Amino acid sequence: MLTQEWNIQPRALQCAATGKAFEKGERVFSALYWRDGVYARVDLSADAWQARNENIEPLSAWQTDFVPAPPPEPETLRKDDAESLLRRLMAEGAPATRNARYILALMLERKKVLRQIERQRNENVSVLVYEHLPSGEVWLIDDPGLKLNELQAVQEEVAHLLEPVTVAPAAETAPAAS
Repeated sequence: MLTQEWNIQPRALQCAATGKAFEKGERVFSALYWRDGVYARVDLSADAWQARNENIEPLSAWQTDFVPAPPPEPETLRKDDAESLLRRLMAEGAPATRNARYILALMLERKKVLRQIERQRNENVSVLVYEHLPSGEVWLIDDPGLKLNELQAVQEEVAHLLEPVTVAPAAETAPAAS
């Protein structure tokens, strides 16, 4: 049996002939051609479809109305929120946030924003050395040596720190009695 890999191309966002972006509801003509040993998809506007060289027949052709892709779903935890919070806590350096800094670093490591380079042991303190992948910065995070029974409280603390700040509406004041 002959196995062939299919490179399925998504619909283009602009006309292959004119480069003009498709607009919502615009009629788009798609054609599949065999070029240089591979299938190639071409998406064209109605005008470009009419002006094409009809001597070169596509293997397949179809038409549809252009529907733009929906915006991507927001992440439940945006990378910038955890990162900016960790940066702020590191700058403050408060001993009370040591556990939160450690958990935030682990979160960013899991999201591939930080990469642990090494672990250093100084006296009775363990320090994790991280590289911030986007910028190349080196971050030092104390390992507080958390126990399993302590994790829940620290996770709740971090979740509370990451909660969006909501501003309460100003209280209405009653008119003064005359």
